[in-house]
Amino acid sequence: MTNQSYTQIIVPMDKYVRSLTPRARRWVSVLEGSLALVLFASLIVNAY
Repeated sequence: MTNQSYTQIIVPMDKYVRSLTPRARRWVSVLEGSLALVLFASLIVNAY
């Protein structure tokens, strides 16, 4: 049994990212990494 809502979001996003140029993919990766870093930092700050 698969989670349909998850696959309905991820599959179109994956197809879109694959259609990007390598430079655009790099920027998407940088933005995702930055977002993950900000979220992790907010968890650390809120824990103290």
